Amino acid sequence: MISREFVRPGLLLIVVRFCSMICSADEQQSRDTQAARPDLVNCAVGDVTFQIDGPKLWTLSGVEYKTHSIATRDSAYGTVLNIEGVGLLGTAHFLDVPGQPGKVEKEHISQLQFFVDGSCVAPDLPQANLTGKSFRLKRSSVIRAVHLESEVSVENDVLIETVRMRAQGDVRLKLSYPLMYAWSPSMTDYLFGDDTGVLKRGSFLPEGAKPGEGLERNARWMAVYDSANRCGAVCLLRQYPASEDVWFQYTDAPGVYRKLRLMSFSEKTMPAGFDGTWQSAIIFFHAEPNAWEEAAIDRLQGLRGIADSDS
Repeated sequence: MISREFVRPGLLLIVVRFCSMICSADEQQSRDTQAARPDLVNCAVGDVTFQIDGPKLWTLSGVEYKTHSIATRDSAYGTVLNIEGVGLLGTAHFLDVPGQPGKVEKEHISQLQFFVDGSCVAPDLPQANLTGKSFRLKRSSVIRAVHLESEVSVENDVLIETVRMRAQGDVRLKLSYPLMYAWSPSMTDYLFGDDTGVLKRGSFLPEGAKPGEGLERNARWMAVYDSANRCGAVCLLRQYPASEDVWFQYTDAPGVYRKLRLMSFSEKTMPAGFDGTWQSAIIFFHAEPNAWEEAAIDRLQGLRGIADSDS
């Protein structure tokens, strides 16, 4: 008969070795996951091409429709929080760490997955080219006390972006930008509207003019049009937290971009336990200059139909 005093040290040794193996495996998997993140992914889905940019923390970096630029690569997309007393953190927005030269604070990406035609793919490094009938990016991250679940999907020439934010503690914000789009500087005209129709129409500033800004508090969609290339897009705010205001804020910078931002939590605290989701959908069109507004409204109705069928 073997004594229990003899068994315990042996079991302890086995447990220690087993735990060490698990920890080593987890660490290796974490390193492998980190190493598998590409610097750039070029995607072609139907008539829509776009990039997922590693240096911008794996978010959109430009959109083309039938080879025409709809949104420029030279800006940030995704989600950004302007934390009071801290600054801007999020997509392509990093902060120097005080007292630690060369070190920056940034959004921490904990999970990143790519899907093409429903199958998970591991893009080759450092650059990958993905082609299919559908694309999906799933991304988990943390900005201070805010946990984010982000998703980009493209199918049937419709681009849908979603971000869910959950606060683990109170976060005092000057502003938050849940989603944003840097429309191409070639865009010449715009519409803003809500469920009742068009609220505002106009032309973007010409080349050489000083940048301008605007805020549309009641808008729930925006259409943009490039008269030279006869193409455009409609962006519909599809979902947002019922407890929060969401405004369309834009910067018109000729030669740079015509940038749209969803703006929320202006001078407010995101309370501990907050759980909210924002979602926008973009659809594209071609039209002659004298018919572009009608084409945009028609595409908007189609986009609403997609939203209704998916809800």
